[in-house]
Parts: sequence; structure tokens; C-alpha cells
Amino acid sequence: MNPPPRPRYVLIDALRGIAACAVMLYHFTGGDLRPGLASLFGDTVLRAWHHGWLGVQVFFVLSGFVIANTIGDRTITPGDAARFALRRQVRLDPPYWVAIAFAVLVPWIVSAMGFRGRPPPPLHVIGGHLLYLQGILRLPTIQPIFWTLAIEVQFYMVFVVALALLRYAPKAAIPWVLLASALPSLDAGMHWRFIHGWFIPHWYLFALGASTYWVTRRRLPLAPHLALAAWVAWQGVHFDRLEPLGGVATALLLTVAGRVGGLETWLRARWLQFVGRVSYGVYLLHPLAGAQARWHVGVHVNVRSGPGALAVLVSAIAFTMVLAWALHRWVEAPAMRLASKIRWWHGDREARELGATPYRAATARPSDG
Repeated sequence: MNPPPRPRYVLIDALRGIAACAVMLYHFTGGDLRPGLASLFGDTVLRAWHHGWLGVQVFFVLSGFVIANTIGDRTITPGDAARFALRRQVRLDPPYWVAIAFAVLVPWIVSAMGFRGRPPPPLHVIGGHLLYLQGILRLPTIQPIFWTLAIEVQFYMVFVVALALLRYAPKAAIPWVLLASALPSLDAGMHWRFIHGWFIPHWYLFALGASTYWVTRRRLPLAPHLALAAWVAWQGVHFDRLEPLGGVATALLLTVAGRVGGLETWLRARWLQFVGRVSYGVYLLHPLAGAQARWHVGVHVNVRSGPGALAVLVSAIAFTMVLAWALHRWVEAPAMRLASKIRWWHGDREARELGATPYRAATARPSDG
């Protein structure tokens, strides 16, 4: 008899949507819109929006949690690791490539129409972005947010390769190895913030997320997990850096939710789940959508006034949501279905040979592998 599927982690979906919107607001509420928006919402709200970049750290912690959840207790081989990486890239690449195409073509079309735009970047720059190598190769960026996708891909690759290399180690030791790896990463993040293009100074956030998953599954005692979170938080306070604090807050929220069943019940409002479902598109397309809204709406209003700034902001958010929904429906969802056909774990083959249906966790979107 097969075990029942795990419930969907609706909290993960909601947090992903909130994080994407936070980054979007960070990019949409600065510059010449800030005075008008401040007159409507006040400086306190604007300061909160100005810290929306912390949504990136939320994403990194969530990634650690959901990738650890996808792999679960499986012992994986190098072949499994390669198929897992393929599955992830089949899932992630098409929306990312479409976003790159939009970011390259739209400004070029605008420029060709005689308006202020920019020529397309050289082919080697586009190629570097397609392969997530723009940071490592120090290429000019096509969109400022694309660097985080390259870091995420490195997270996945390093994590599954490490698990494959540790397949003969006792399972109980693996979470401890990951916790130990977080400490030099944190040190690098605090002292050598700009190790350009590499995952190392951000790895401690991914490790926090994976540690949180293992605590919720009782594979790791709570005490060392909390000790790591406390040390990360202290380093953030000591070095006056918000990234560690944002990561710790996310990890602690997931820890509490995992202990009381909130992963399956908290923040399950339909609108939050919708935003979470299209969050990848929101994150990928909001710089382009915001620029287009600013260009088309901003010429008709005084963007430094409250009503004018609000009109630009609302139009930018609405345009982003429409594009994100379209990207999800016609690109991301088909890519997810294609990725789901890739059986990456050798245990799947063993189960089919025995005539059984392999167990697959029905969790939040990134944890579908």
C-alpha cells in the first residue's frame, strides 16, 4: 500500500508571492515616484517598501527548504543528481529564457521605432545569461534581478552533488555537514560580500532553509538549528546587515509553522495563492513591465504628485500581474508538466519494476523538483 501524498505547503507558495511582490515594490517605488508616493503613504511605508529587496533572501531560504523537501530521505546517486538537475532546468529555463528575450527585444523595438531605447546586447552576453554564467564571467547585466537566478541554480547543483557524494555517509550526519558548511559561507557573506557571481556568500541562507526542513521532519534536533539561526542573526546585528536577519526571520517562521501544522494552513487565501502561483513571472518580468508602465503612463501625469505617482505604480503592478499570469499559463505550466515526466530518482525505476506507484510529495511549486 502506498503512503498518502503529503499536503501542499500553501505557506511556501504565499511567502514566495509576498517575496516577489516585495522586490517588485522595491523597484517600483524609488526614483522620481518617491516624493509623490510619500505624500500619499508616508515615509514609514516608503521605507518599508525600500527594504523590499529582502525578498531575495526570503527566496534563498525557501529554496533550501523546498529542495531538501523534494529530495527528502532519498539516497541519491550521481546519475540521480544529473537527472534532478535536468528536471530543475526543464522547469526553470523556459520562463527565464522568455524573460531574457523580452528584456532584449522590447528596448530594441522601442529604439527602432524612434523612441529612446537601447540596442540589443552582444550575443556572448545573451549566451552567458542563458547559461546563468553572467555573474561568473562578469558580463554586463541584461536585467538587474537575473543574478539571483544564477545563484539559485548553483545552490541546486552544489546541493545535489554534495548529497550524491555523501550517499555512503550515515543519513543522520548529512544535516550536520550542511550546518557546518553554513558557517564559512556566513563569514564570507559578512567579510567578502562581493564574491562576484558565486553562491558562496549566500549559501548560509540556503542552508538555513534546508535545516528548517530537517527540523520539521525531526531529522535534526531543534537546538542546533536555533543555534545556527541565533549566530546568523547576531552576525547581522554585529555587521549592521539586514540580509541575515531577513533569512533568520523566514527560517523561524517556517520552523514554527512546521511544528504546529501551519505549512499546510497558514496564508491559504485564494488571492495569496494566485500571487504565489505566478510569482516566478512577477519576479522575472516586473523590471520590464515597470519600465513600460513608467514610459506609457508617466508621460500623461505628473509623476512627482501623489495621484500621478499612484497611477504609474498601479499600472506597473497591474501590467506585471497580467504578464506573469500569461507567462505562467503558456510557458511555466507546460514546462512544469514536461519536467514532471523526468523520473530523476533511481527508486522510481525500482518501484515501477515492482509494479508499484512511486511516492511523490505533493508540495509547493519549487518542490516538485
